[in-house]
Amino acid sequence: MSSPTQSEASNPIQAFFEHYGLFDYNPARETMAQFWELCDLYNWDGESDERKEALAEIRGAIAQQFNAFYGSDAESLNGWHSLYQALQIADIPDTVQGCKDMIETIHVNICDLVDHKEDVPKKHRTEAELAEYSRRTGKIYPRENAYAGGLLRFLLRQITGEYHGRRRDGGGRKGRQGSKRHRRGQH
Repeated sequence: MSSPTQSEASNPIQAFFEHYGLFDYNPARETMAQFWELCDLYNWDGESDERKEALAEIRGAIAQQFNAFYGSDAESLNGWHSLYQALQIADIPDTVQGCKDMIETIHVNICDLVDHKEDVPKKHRTEAELAEYSRRTGKIYPRENAYAGGLLRFLLRQITGEYHGRRRDGGGRKGRQGSKRHRRGQH
């Protein structure tokens, strides 16, 4: 296996877009908005294998970028503090367990968190509000993504399917899984 290029190592999202020479990627713009433009440029409809594959790849790149920014070790207090500082959270817990407990009350879109390098992404009041926003904008990050480990998995919320709230045992969310078919802006 070849080693990653400089672009792939430093910015997985940029590396994704570089594979599509007809598209002019702008790192200052939102990733998913540009992804939907890429789909239009290449005439990929919601059922095309090309679109499904590209969607999986951009989601992987988003996770890799998140891990590059904040780390992938859920037991790293420094990683948690970096994440909370990016969210401009006051009174950051001083233990890993405290950070894990507090994150349950924070509802932020993962795509926005990665895209907002200088400013703070919107924090939604409830999981249901985040779900509606994520579906409306097409900024959905799947819980089953292979890169959704470490810190990232603590930000995953129920976005598709029927919302029933959180389980007290800390396990997965209740509810039926939504449709696997993704159309622009809806899941």
